[in-house]
Amino acid sequence: MLRLITIVACCLALVPGLLQAEESKPAQFLFGASVYPDLQTREEWNKMLDEFQRAHMNVVRVGESSWGNLETARGEYTFSWLHDFLDDLGRRNMKAVLGTSSYIPPQWLAGGNPEILIQLHPGVRGHPMARHAACLNHPLYREALREYILALGREFRDHPTVIGWQLGNEMEGLINVLDYNPACERAWREWLKKTYHTPEEFNRRLGLVSWGMKVRSLDEIPQPGEGVEESGKQLAALTLAHRHFRRDVLLNFLVEQTQTLREAGVKQPITTDWNTVWHAIADDPLASIALDIAGLNFYHPGGDAPDFWRDLAWHHDMHRSAYGLGNFWVTETTIGTSGYTFMENTFPSREQFRLWMLQPAAFGASMLMYWSGNRWHGGHWPHWGGVLDWTGQTEIDFPWVVETGEFFKKWGARLLQYPVEARAVVLTDFDQRAALEVYPHTHGSQALLAESFDAFHRLGIGVDSINLTAAEDASLLESYSLVVIPAATALDSPALPIALKQYVEAGGNVLITPFTAYQSWDGVFRRDGFGANLAELTGVRVRTARKMGTSGDPGRRNQQVAWMGSGMTGSSPVGVAGYCEIMDVQPEAEIIATFQSEEPLLNGRPAATRKRLGKGAVFKLAFWPKDDSVPRLIRGLIPDPKCPLAAAAPPGVQAVPRTDGSMFLINTTSSPLRVQLTRAVSDRISGRKMDSLMHIKGYEILWFE
Repeated sequence: MLRLITIVACCLALVPGLLQAEESKPAQFLFGASVYPDLQTREEWNKMLDEFQRAHMNVVRVGESSWGNLETARGEYTFSWLHDFLDDLGRRNMKAVLGTSSYIPPQWLAGGNPEILIQLHPGVRGHPMARHAACLNHPLYREALREYILALGREFRDHPTVIGWQLGNEMEGLINVLDYNPACERAWREWLKKTYHTPEEFNRRLGLVSWGMKVRSLDEIPQPGEGVEESGKQLAALTLAHRHFRRDVLLNFLVEQTQTLREAGVKQPITTDWNTVWHAIADDPLASIALDIAGLNFYHPGGDAPDFWRDLAWHHDMHRSAYGLGNFWVTETTIGTSGYTFMENTFPSREQFRLWMLQPAAFGASMLMYWSGNRWHGGHWPHWGGVLDWTGQTEIDFPWVVETGEFFKKWGARLLQYPVEARAVVLTDFDQRAALEVYPHTHGSQALLAESFDAFHRLGIGVDSINLTAAEDASLLESYSLVVIPAATALDSPALPIALKQYVEAGGNVLITPFTAYQSWDGVFRRDGFGANLAELTGVRVRTARKMGTSGDPGRRNQQVAWMGSGMTGSSPVGVAGYCEIMDVQPEAEIIATFQSEEPLLNGRPAATRKRLGKGAVFKLAFWPKDDSVPRLIRGLIPDPKCPLAAAAPPGVQAVPRTDGSMFLINTTSSPLRVQLTRAVSDRISGRKMDSLMHIKGYEILWFE
């Protein structure tokens, strides 16, 4: 797979200290808030820190939006107020994560040099006062940023309160942006040449013989988005290429900042605050070169939101796994209610707030910070959530913050000592998700990823994620009982089938869903059959696929699947709008389910198979069940007599095991739900004892002994 050569060269050129950063796992659970002392007097921030101590807070994030307050003109630095704040922090034995502010250039740079501004339409510059206003590829912006970060790093590298650094702020939103700044246009064409080399290679890899679209020169290819056809619909292959380009630009931007910090002598761990977006890049192989630990921002909706909680959970798993640490930082989360010029969500109840704060810790967070401590009270928009209100006093829900701090003070060491116990792993990465976003195949196909993770959460089985590059190493798979490959549509690696075969022969199991291995990294569909590169492994080749419909479609009924093997019995309705693959099954693969349909073209065809290899087996699904068949199949592959769950928990309940044999049980809904247990258990937090048939209250979180 070809990637941006300049990024790799930049990574290899980093100083030796980059890969030898101090251990990212803290000695204590870190609990605190993002703060803005540049909005306060010294007396005000000291009062704030006193209140933080009452809540047992031990860390803050500072400086993530302060470039213009620290460098007031090019080369003119006012670091004194930040020194004073860090010194006052240190006197309380509190720590800080220091930001580079690289997402929001000061006005002397953005307003004084409008040529650096992003152009969302050709020739139309963005506003210099907007966040993320600068073109990431503009050399003047990069040069000024490097000078600032070098000065900042040298100034604070040895300050005893600084335990980490954050690059930028919520940068992933730029992945889908088309920037017509001339610097970005040049970078796009340079990327095309480094990735595709010649027009002939570009035409071949993107299949541009279609419609006679072959290009004569890579210099003639505009970024997708302007033209008679909407980008992403008729220009899908080019849109996918542009996703890769923007990903590489952003990673290069982060790598350059890390390189500068290391050059300045910074030794602390470096992170950035990712978001819970589909096109997340925290698990990209090159992200682990730029960063030492994953940081994550997320904000909760006010009411029941099943999709939000399913997505948040797989992001927790992915960010926890991204750099092999088994933990991650929550760099921003909800305090009070979020919003811009308006309040966006409903204020939580005490039970909701407790759930919001403890759920990420159950999934492996080692830091939790609010956004924010002191409120923004001016600028573009006020901030509706904070530990302090606008008068500088603690908010009315501050007692809940104190309770949260007391929990982490009591249990934080235990959470760090006994991390999440993961017995399964899901293969996903930016390339797979980007391909499925641009080529969704059918409505609902993206749901397979979240629902795959959710199956493990409802079973009480810990699950990690792994990217394609790591999965090509069989030794990295051997600690897991099951590898799930959900909707990995661009799975064209020649090394992966070899690694999976070694893993299965040694006793592992692999479960492969629809939408897997349909196309190349470039978006061109396979002509030898979907999953043909996995055929030796699965014993299956998918000739074609059909959306067969459901009872919601005129003249159709729900498609059904009858199970007949691998411990599975009964029938399952077909989900994802009745999407079904038509499989050719080789003799060495056993058919364990068939379609039962009124449609003669589908009826009786294989719906699921199993192929035994050595001590393990490979399972291939030609459909995605609408019921709990996937959790039942997984439970048969990973039996766990220690697990207190007798069956999959109801939708909305998440169960996360820890290495000390304990388990968190989390109800993300407002309704009480019944959970069947194999034995009586007690809640570690409250001491409450529960029988084998129990009800978990709405928004309740329990920690079973």
